[in-house]
Amino acid sequence: MPWILLRGRHKSWRYLDICLQQLCGIIWKEHTRMISDGVEIPLLFGMVAFQHPISLSLSSSLLSEARTEKYRDLRALLQLLSKLCSKDLVDFSSDSTETQGTNISQVVYLGLHIVTPLISLDLLKYPKLCHDYFSLLSHMLEVYPEMVAQLNGEAFNHVLGTLDFGLHQQDIEVVDMCLRALKALASYHYKEIGAGKDGLGSHATGYKDPDGRLQDGILSRFLRLLLQLLLFEDYSTDLISAAADALLVLILCEQGFFQMLGNELIERQANPTFRVRLGNALQSLTTSNNLSNTLDRANYQKFRKNLRNFLIEVRGFLRTM
Repeated sequence: MPWILLRGRHKSWRYLDICLQQLCGIIWKEHTRMISDGVEIPLLFGMVAFQHPISLSLSSSLLSEARTEKYRDLRALLQLLSKLCSKDLVDFSSDSTETQGTNISQVVYLGLHIVTPLISLDLLKYPKLCHDYFSLLSHMLEVYPEMVAQLNGEAFNHVLGTLDFGLHQQDIEVVDMCLRALKALASYHYKEIGAGKDGLGSHATGYKDPDGRLQDGILSRFLRLLLQLLLFEDYSTDLISAAADALLVLILCEQGFFQMLGNELIERQANPTFRVRLGNALQSLTTSNNLSNTLDRANYQKFRKNLRNFLIEVRGFLRTM
């Protein structure tokens, strides 16, 4: 089997790149046959090979390798993981879908642990690698959000740090994928909490830093960040729908925090007329068009309309503060 090529202690990153590309092609072209024949275990074995000293022991040597080598190898791994977690990878008509999905999700989880420490913000400045990474992240959070939630604190924070980075990029497609990823993460938490489960658990709660200062939980942090982006920064209007979808779920998850942010914005208005306009606009944002607490398509459409009206009403005078 071609994935056996990954077993050795090869020191050539170029050789690893060739192996990865071959494996990507094999999985993509033959995934139906592989899954029906029960090849999840070899796939898992292929991914485990990356935990071998070939990748982890050499990860520190990336600093001394040519940037092009790191770029090619990471792109190949990102593409492999994206294809593994693609919604089209599993035949959902199969009777054993649940078992297959679990096996693939475990492989993706393992791959995420491997690739996360290798992705730096400097590497994300390469447009194609940046696109591949955020494509993987949005896919992963849409298909296997529970796997991302199970990452340890350091890995989880690193992933969220890259998401923050991606939201501020000029590439509209990258920002759109980040907004989809954020929506998927918040939706997972909202649905799990609604079902009486932990959701993102400690990742979603505030905490005190070493200096004793209270820091926002990740959902509160991204709610603040997204409002800042929508109200005060420059962005393409093509992103408003995706931003609205993410913002709705964040507000539903952090309603008290959203109220606090709204009050802060109102308090900062020196002009009494603007204070009243902003207060009314914030009220309309979350109540107009019979908006509810559900995450169905109709409710998303209502909130998109509410957000567009809200931005038309307040963005002009807020940006002159």
